[in-house]
Amino acid sequence: MNEETSVLVLGIGELASAVARKLHLAGHAVAINQSTPPAVIRRRMSFADAWTDGSCTFEGVEARRSDKSKDFLAGLRSGMFIPILWHNFEEVTERWPWDVIVDARPYDGKPRQRVRSLAELTIGIGHGFVAGDDCDLVIDTGLRDPGAVLRSGTLPVRPEDEDSAFPDGKVVRAPHHGLFHIAKFLGDDVEEGEIVGWIGTTPIQAPASGKLRGLARDASAVSKDAELAEVATSTQAETAGMTKRDRLIARSVAFVIEIERSGFQPISLENLL
Repeated sequence: MNEETSVLVLGIGELASAVARKLHLAGHAVAINQSTPPAVIRRRMSFADAWTDGSCTFEGVEARRSDKSKDFLAGLRSGMFIPILWHNFEEVTERWPWDVIVDARPYDGKPRQRVRSLAELTIGIGHGFVAGDDCDLVIDTGLRDPGAVLRSGTLPVRPEDEDSAFPDGKVVRAPHHGLFHIAKFLGDDVEEGEIVGWIGTTPIQAPASGKLRGLARDASAVSKDAELAEVATSTQAETAGMTKRDRLIARSVAFVIEIERSGFQPISLENLL
């Protein structure tokens, strides 16, 4: 492990988990920060369950929730697992020094949190970031150039990039708030209209036939319109582990960190347009 390069990854969804895993295997001292219960339904494609269960393994790498500083430091020093910090953003970034911060949280349309100057190198993944302002570098997540690097400005909005990661998925949302109880399990085959769970006495039906790629945790409290389940309709769909797109983006992040820390400059997206 290279103890001189500490990396904080913000987020615990599919993309954040892919990035954290890649950087961990590359020998960096990596930690994940997720301060609120994750609303991740593709739980076999991320470290999300570790936040609630205490630990989980994702593609051969273990992540553990670290409630105590000694557990967090043990993970960084040993390289045996990725520690997950549930503390708020300010506490995590101020209490411990970071060489690199990677913001891989999903974009919700609101202004991105500024991470630039909080570490020697800051990287924003996806839309909403302004390279040179919110962060130092931006990594593209779109269909056209997944993993491409932007050193100034913001990513162009391309309609074809919307839902580009999972174009074969059909999502069902909560019709009202309540406790969600499962009737199926992740990876199960379902038929359109089949009950996959309940909110109180309200049945939640599969929106299409296929395989359950996403499913909220059993007995979880959900709000109206929250994602409850996702059905992958293609027989070739990726339903567990990392997608090819996320692998490309994770490799790009690892490459950028390596060359930036070595004093080189990455290939810029603007030079390719």
